[in-house]
Amino acid sequence: MKLIYSALSLFLVTLMALCLGDSWLNPGQAVTGLFGTSDAYTNLVVQTIRLPRILLAIAAGAAFGMTGCLLQTLTRNPLASPDVIGLSQMANVGALMFLVLFTSTGGALLFPIHYQPVSAICCALLAGFVLYLFSFYKRVSIHRFILIGIGINALAQSMVTLLILLTNKRAAQAHVFITGSVQNAEYYQVLVLGVILVVLTGFILYYHRYYDIYKLGRATSIGLGAKYQKIAVLTFVIISILIGFTVSFVGGIQFVGLIAPQLAIILAGSKFYQHVLMSSVVGSIIVVLSDLLGRTLFLPLEVPAGVFTAAIGAPFFMYLLFKKRQTV
Repeated sequence: MKLIYSALSLFLVTLMALCLGDSWLNPGQAVTGLFGTSDAYTNLVVQTIRLPRILLAIAAGAAFGMTGCLLQTLTRNPLASPDVIGLSQMANVGALMFLVLFTSTGGALLFPIHYQPVSAICCALLAGFVLYLFSFYKRVSIHRFILIGIGINALAQSMVTLLILLTNKRAAQAHVFITGSVQNAEYYQVLVLGVILVVLTGFILYYHRYYDIYKLGRATSIGLGAKYQKIAVLTFVIISILIGFTVSFVGGIQFVGLIAPQLAIILAGSKFYQHVLMSSVVGSIIVVLSDLLGRTLFLPLEVPAGVFTAAIGAPFFMYLLFKKRQTV
């Protein structure tokens, strides 16, 4: 029931995002514009300008929320999220490397931009492999996992800075991409990310019982017959694919994967299938609201959505650190 209420909240936030902007539309205009039955201007605003970025914000938020839930379940640590342990930053490195390596001296891309997620996924997979090798292979060490992840994060951020400073104009214009924004959303991105989300969600829900057992720890999981290493590898692959595509499309919107699972477990409880679905819905709401604030609060200027998620997420991260310290 709580999941239904959350989905309804997402619908209302989406309707609000369709209505608000540099020009106000009432809900009736937004709905008719959605179906292309309003006047030409309203149809243009809804279908061409606002709807693609809202749908991409929903898909991206769901992906970030889901990956954060998977990491926190796998590690049994509320501080684990793709941006904290460097997976998102390494995907950023891959996306920027694509722009750097495959841009001609004249500024034109040598390969279509549609191939950018491949580079991002490869770098995210590399980071995931390092984390798995040193933290999960043979022996599980959650503290080592977080420390190595923070190290990967710092390394990736330095590589991003170097790429921006030393390369061409296309990468020099990537500051908004690094911060995270859905401003340049296109329908093909929504379709690609939506299909990937549906397929990978099916895989995750198929193994939901194993994730519930994971919460009992590695030794108990193996004793109960759970395929611990297999599920761990599968989880890192799923996270890398989701993060690679999402970061390629919207950039590094930070802290959604940290905040959404923590709110979701309060709303939906600890059963994994409810937790992961609620994390996706909450993540979508966070990104849609952040984008709405970014394009309405400082008109005519537009602030990337990642600025608002970082402003909320940084204090939330410190709160979790303090809370974890109190329980140790």
